[in-house]
Amino acid sequence: MSEWIIVIGALTAVSITIPQFRLVVTTKDTHGLSLTAWVVGLGGQIGWLAHGIILAEFHMIWPNTWNLFVAITMLYFLRRNGSYRSLTTLLPGLGLGALLVGLDLGVGSAAFGIVIVAPQAYSMTRQGLALMRAPQVSGVSIASWVFQVANQLVWLVWSLMTWELGTLISAVVSLAASGFTLTWRILRACGVGPVGSKHAPVTSVEAEVTSVEAEVAGVEAEVTGIPQAEVAGSVGPGGPADRPRPPG
Repeated sequence: MSEWIIVIGALTAVSITIPQFRLVVTTKDTHGLSLTAWVVGLGGQIGWLAHGIILAEFHMIWPNTWNLFVAITMLYFLRRNGSYRSLTTLLPGLGLGALLVGLDLGVGSAAFGIVIVAPQAYSMTRQGLALMRAPQVSGVSIASWVFQVANQLVWLVWSLMTWELGTLISAVVSLAASGFTLTWRILRACGVGPVGSKHAPVTSVEAEVTSVEAEVAGVEAEVTGIPQAEVAGSVGPGGPADRPRPPG
């Protein structure tokens, strides 16, 4: 029975990142993604991949290889969209990965399982806080966080069946953090928030309208030869059309 749970856990671990990967790669949209969460996640994936290699557990190696690739891809698009410039931003994640590998090799699997709880929970919580505060969250996949919660439930069941303390602690803490993040993603989809932000949430329709208005103003400027700012200023109260003309 526990072997089947391990297989299900591996499948859900891969399923977590597929919707997020597809969303960002197809739309190039990273609104709402937390840079800190993905930098920390980079270190965590390095640690989990090395852990699987050390244990020679294929069911841990292939999902974490994929998830590490996804983390690198998300960080690429975050950099492409201006979330960070210098590659030194990634150093904390790489340092965390090296620390986890060192603990696993030098101290043992139990130490690895206990220590990795903190960065995992921190990464998920940072993403939840970003969902609370970001004006737009269209770059965050709801399906990914549904699978994240399901994955933690699977590993919680497995750890209770085998009484593997490190995984049990990790699953309980990560389940709470991922549940918090999923709740906020659903709330934002329902129109709640942002919290603690001066900006109102921007819908895709509003963004499209703004884009169309800018294009129309640009076309008017080309046709009339009037600068775009002047065209925009000529409409509405206080514009040139409303100003009294001096007597001839």
